[in-house]
Amino acid sequence: MTNNGQKFLKITSILMIVGGIIAVIAGVIAILGVSALAALAGSAEGTGLLYASSILVTISSVIQIIAGAKGLKACKVPETAGKCVTWGIVIAVLSIISMVIGLIGGGDFNITNLVLNLLVPGLYVYGALKTKSNVNG
Repeated sequence: MTNNGQKFLKITSILMIVGGIIAVIAGVIAILGVSALAALAGSAEGTGLLYASSILVTISSVIQIIAGAKGLKACKVPETAGKCVTWGIVIAVLSIISMVIGLIGGGDFNITNLVLNLLVPGLYVYGALKTKSNVNG
């Protein structure tokens, strides 16, 4: 029998896996793009922040895929849902760090991006907490 927490966790886990796969592809393309930019410019000067941001996106995306898989497992074995809370928080923190790096690199702050970047991890954590609380009584 599933509860609302497990439904939230399952849906957000699937979204995290799909989003993570897309973001890994985008991250690899970004890394290759920065390399191409450096090659065309004949210098790697000024590309450090671009590389750091691209690598962070790629690593964060892999973590997102892992968290999604863990979330799907927690739907079947609700006793493991507590670990999903940690995974969700890690993803939220990495999203914030990525936004900060973007701001340092000259990007603009956008409240909509902040909300959207934290929405799925937030709902993932919510689903994990609800699933965990139903197991613990």
